[in-house]
Amino acid sequence: MKIGIDIDNVLVNTTECVLEYLNERTGLNLKLEDIKTYSIEDYVPKENRLLVPEAFESKHMWKKVDFINGAIEVIRKLFEEGHEIYFATATLPENLKKKMNHLSRNLDFLGLDYIKSHTICITNKQLLRFDVMIDDYLGNLRGERTYESICLAYPWNEFTEEDEKDERLYRADNWLKIYLIIKMFIEEY
Repeated sequence: MKIGIDIDNVLVNTTECVLEYLNERTGLNLKLEDIKTYSIEDYVPKENRLLVPEAFESKHMWKKVDFINGAIEVIRKLFEEGHEIYFATATLPENLKKKMNHLSRNLDFLGLDYIKSHTICITNKQLLRFDVMIDDYLGNLRGERTYESICLAYPWNEFTEEDEKDERLYRADNWLKIYLIIKMFIEEY
């Protein structure tokens, strides 16, 4: 199978680190559970909103980013089972290299060359031809698409009634559940 995986908030805890960056600089006390929409700026006072893009460009913030529990193990297992792993991210060009280097340091079983050739910078992920796409942004998992969709659960991506009816859209609380859903897809193919 060709498996597409978003990087931010699916592989690594980006929003958590951005919130820490903002809290350190503003005295705010924002937590993941406070963020109910995909835009962090909605939860930051107007006078501090410029700190959000600054956080995404900050080396200090990127040094704190860490892999989400279970992600490395599941990716290793899927790769060893013969699946093709792709990383699909909507990011600023200056952050793409940081992300690929971070992936290569932590996914050393793939290697930097594999990661470079299997990382895609794209905002309209429905254009991609994967069998499975794992993301935290529902906009990337809805609509016309070639792939089965797995949404890693966060407060900003609660399913609507329409999402619940979508037979190709699944919700997972953790990477073990993601793996079990993918195994279910494999059995169906």
